[in-house]
Amino acid sequence: MKLFKWNKNFAPKFANIVEKFFGDKINIHVGKDENVSVVPAANISDEEKAFDISLAVPGLSKKDINIEVIDNKIYISSEKQYEKEEQDKFYYRKEFGYASFQRIFQLPPEADAQKISADLKDGILNIKVAKDEKFLAKKRKIAIA
Repeated sequence: MKLFKWNKNFAPKFANIVEKFFGDKINIHVGKDENVSVVPAANISDEEKAFDISLAVPGLSKKDINIEVIDNKIYISSEKQYEKEEQDKFYYRKEFGYASFQRIFQLPPEADAQKISADLKDGILNIKVAKDEKFLAKKRKIAIA
């Protein structure tokens, strides 16, 4: 497997659509034996009391997604197989497929790995990682003398 980083000015636009459709890389800098993998888009926000991670996972259900914390990292993965069969008087059609992904996020020092929650709604996986109490900003009012 070859690892490379795209220069933002030269990243393919149309090629990416074609690659997703055919499942092969079409760029001259990547070997023909490499397959295209679909990794869900993620948004991460640093809120006052927690970190919020949102992943786009359309078509997946709770049972398709696995979330684990190992060595202060969140591992989010999915593996799904599907099969569809149709039969009529004049035709027989059988389709099958397989999709998987894995995303890993390093937890920052102020994250509390014991206080993580997740929910799935409308194809969006939302993960909330609470901040450790000792890192939360403590306010106190200062009296003016």
